[in-house]
Amino acid sequence: MTLYGFYTDESGNNGFGDMRNQPVLCYAGVLVPAHYQVYLHNEVQKIKDSLEKDIKSKIHGIPVEQFPSIDFFRKFEIHGKAFIDGEDFYYNLSDVERFAVVDNLLALLQVTDVKVVAAIVNKALYQTNTGETNHNRMHIHAYTELVKCISIELDASDSHAFVICDDGKPSEMNNFGDALRNPANRRVYPDLQVKLSHDNCNLIQLADMVNFIASVYFRNVYGFQPRKRHQQKIMDFYSRHLDQKIIKWEYK
Repeated sequence: MTLYGFYTDESGNNGFGDMRNQPVLCYAGVLVPAHYQVYLHNEVQKIKDSLEKDIKSKIHGIPVEQFPSIDFFRKFEIHGKAFIDGEDFYYNLSDVERFAVVDNLLALLQVTDVKVVAAIVNKALYQTNTGETNHNRMHIHAYTELVKCISIELDASDSHAFVICDDGKPSEMNNFGDALRNPANRRVYPDLQVKLSHDNCNLIQLADMVNFIASVYFRNVYGFQPRKRHQQKIMDFYSRHLDQKIIKWEYK
């Protein structure tokens, strides 16, 4: 028996409000055994520290002593979409440099102890099939299937997991809570840590990267218009790092 932490984030969670730009709902995360969490956190931190140093070295015109007062550096994080697209101060790195960092991050997932679990929804198909206008039901459905996927994976070793979410919308937390309270769930529990914020958690940032890449990949699989930037590279990230690793449920 092993105790796991499931570090999770989401992509495309705006319901039915922007189906053109966000046609896919993806809830994904990394399932990490307790004995491996500190090591994995530290490995991500090493990548972040090196990355932050590289970005700062390429910035001209801002005195070094001002960096700590800039919000981007004061709580330095890696966000999947912004990082891959080179937004904000990330633009100081070339595509090649940023993509190498993504490869290094995703390579950390390849150990046997770490699992990637996701629930993916083709939103247009879901709405067509169900006639649903209340997007919260879609979100609860996806969360419930995500919890089932985790539970099935844990059954074989009689293990359990605590969920550590990002600090998203209150409605998202409520929807996930409903899924966790499903009577069929006997292995996955809400996070019991006392905390101010999980947004800067290294393993949630890793989950954020997985979510963004998975959502773009399945957007293509479901036949939606490709995004304008780095489509093929993101598909390549998925194929090389996630395709054989991910445990998934799809509404397709």
